[in-house]
Amino acid sequence: MLKTILLTMLFVFSVSVSAVAADKPFGGEGEIGIMITSGNSDTESINGKIGITYETERLINAADLSGLYKSEKNEETGDHQASAQKHEGSIKTGLKFTENDYAFIRGAYLNDRFSGYHYQNTVSAGYGRKLITGDRVNLTVELGPGYRYDKLRTGGSEEDAIFRVSGRFSLQLTETATFSQDLSVETGDDKTITQSISAIRAQIIGALAMKLSYTIDRQSKVPADTEKTNTETALTLVYGF
Repeated sequence: MLKTILLTMLFVFSVSVSAVAADKPFGGEGEIGIMITSGNSDTESINGKIGITYETERLINAADLSGLYKSEKNEETGDHQASAQKHEGSIKTGLKFTENDYAFIRGAYLNDRFSGYHYQNTVSAGYGRKLITGDRVNLTVELGPGYRYDKLRTGGSEEDAIFRVSGRFSLQLTETATFSQDLSVETGDDKTITQSISAIRAQIIGALAMKLSYTIDRQSKVPADTEKTNTETALTLVYGF
């Protein structure tokens, strides 16, 4: 059922964007980070993300896709073995009431090989508002009810009605540097999931920038032998379009 909803949302997103594409181009950015070490520590890692947004006088559309892979050399066998492998995506479509107020529906999918879950799906809907819009400071918040379905790798599943609150804050520090903070909380009877992403981006040249980010993911309840809190520090190249 959730897959059908997500596919429907993707179709709505594509149609709504195509209908106005002739008037205004897309906006978005892609980023990638690669790290390879050898010697005392032999590891390889790659992470990437692409985000596309489209906003008109009546519509708000956004889609994000990201992935992470990390491997470490096994000293006994000499082979590289995956130590982190995750990919996730989300899509949102909304209808504006005013310049700063809108209603939305959002779907998200997460597959983290080392989380104890085969996948985690979330669908939510609600109200969003741009509280602050300016040249230097921007703040947007969203809230509303939703539904979460988690498939366990050991078999079985977990379902929960949730309430989701999220916010995005950005501050222009200098002409070439920006700080951003994304925070989301999904809470239900079964558990609460919190994600925080703090980032500083510095423009290098033109549309190319460097970004340093720190992510905290926490779930109040997790399968056995998995951690409740995971963190990630990333240095990536970002290209805006």
